[in-house]
Amino acid sequence: MAKINLKDIEFLDIINKKFVFDNEQSSLTLLSFKKGHERSLHCDEKDEVAIIIEGQADIMIGKEVHRLYANEMIVMPAKVPHGLKAVQNTKMLLLRPKHTHD
Repeated sequence: MAKINLKDIEFLDIINKKFVFDNEQSSLTLLSFKKGHERSLHCDEKDEVAIIIEGQADIMIGKEVHRLYANEMIVMPAKVPHGLKAVQNTKMLLLRPKHTHD
């Protein structure tokens, strides 16, 4: 596996994704969101972990909004609606077990 610099991902007008790894058990994806960009509410069949590495984002889980800053993380429980709004230009890592996405 090659070394990856987490600062290399750019801020595009849409969500920018870069797979860090993707295997039979799980995946780790580096995502960037421009300020104001949203990922609408959706559900997943397994828990996911979001780790903010730069910027700020509001993570909606169920009816609660959690403001996350750089170096903070949150678990998004299985089968609970969740989404994101970038408060600033934001980079995050998304760790997820293999599953189908709703």
